[in-house]
Amino acid sequence: MEKLTNFIEEKVAPPLIKFSNLRYVQIMQRTFISFTALLIIGSIFLLLASLPFDPWQNLIGDFSAKFAAASGVGTGFIALFVVVAAAYATIEYYNKKKGEGLDFVAPIILAVSSFFILIPAQTVSTIVEGSDTAGTFTGVPTDFLGAKGVFVGLIVGIVTIEIYRFFINKKWTIKMPEGVPPMVASAFIALIPSTFAIIFWWLIAVVLSIDLPNIIMGIFTPLVSASDTPATVFVTSFLNRALWAVGIHGGNVVGSIANPIWTQMTAANQIAMEAGKNLPYVFTSVFYDNYIWTGLAPLATVMIFSKSKRIKALGVLALPAALFNIGEPLIFGLPIMMNPLMMIPFVLGYMVVAVVAVVLTMTGIIPVPVLSAPWILPAPIKTFMATSGSIPAVIFVLITWVILGLVFYPFVKAMEKNDLKEEKAALEEGK
Repeated sequence: MEKLTNFIEEKVAPPLIKFSNLRYVQIMQRTFISFTALLIIGSIFLLLASLPFDPWQNLIGDFSAKFAAASGVGTGFIALFVVVAAAYATIEYYNKKKGEGLDFVAPIILAVSSFFILIPAQTVSTIVEGSDTAGTFTGVPTDFLGAKGVFVGLIVGIVTIEIYRFFINKKWTIKMPEGVPPMVASAFIALIPSTFAIIFWWLIAVVLSIDLPNIIMGIFTPLVSASDTPATVFVTSFLNRALWAVGIHGGNVVGSIANPIWTQMTAANQIAMEAGKNLPYVFTSVFYDNYIWTGLAPLATVMIFSKSKRIKALGVLALPAALFNIGEPLIFGLPIMMNPLMMIPFVLGYMVVAVVAVVLTMTGIIPVPVLSAPWILPAPIKTFMATSGSIPAVIFVLITWVILGLVFYPFVKAMEKNDLKEEKAALEEGK
């Protein structure tokens, strides 16, 4: 076990931590966490509109359409949100890490403008119902404003700010005389960097007629597809638990790599659900959060019945937090971290849950969870929301809690035995 611990600490963790600390990885982390609240709010409205419970549907009647109207608040224009968030995150990174003092407003507006150069407004001919005369309609195509445009928005947001700051740092700007109001001076400072950023995207989209959105989507499609496989679920689940077991925040490290892909997949699923279409993906972050990473409440519950005063007291104290998916008191207090005895069930137990979850989901016994729910909700409630009120899904979570409890039990008993020896020895010394 010591060899495995050392291997994870020395071989697996360092490159992953190094990767998660890379500049653009940190920017992406900041980007995708920015609009998590909107995804949750939209999911709640979609749940209210589509909860498959006849008394509820009879109660709300046609009002379900009004609930559904707000369900796309986080997904309908998610690509646009990504542009804004990525631009903000990039500026924030350089201001904090490099002390550059970049303005926020002008560059963010510039990034949004650049994005719309790639997906410009189009005019189409239309015939209004009841009329024989053709008319025209001008609007921005929504195809790349939603989940499909997430990667495009990410690239445009970051690249635009990099172009902008390049000119600012080189001082290739218009310098105004002293005494000019700061707001006026800032506007002129932004003129040359903004001009070259617009020219850059204009040359690509208009002059060279390069369909960048579809090219980017084509590049990332295989990566997204590869993420939606059982093998990826098992590898991701193992890395998450193994990193936590050596004291490294597995969620942050794994999420820094996977979040850009998971966000696009989650948004696509929610849009498909809202439209009544088949879900394009299965193994999104919502799947992991609701079917695999369901908290340490089973371990805390087992500990409550321990004969060891230390383990019992810690279990009582940790259970409320564990029910709300806060596992640090047990990971660092029991501890699980760097404790070979507890690392085994911690990794093994959740791998068993991952296998069962994949099998039951792929066979249709439990549904694919789609809706985003606050992570701090107790697992059964969170899963109930994420699956639009699926009772089999909730039963599955409760059963996996029993399985996890059984996996943890013999290891807690082994730790208890050692604690009781130490407690007995302490009492004898005190006599």
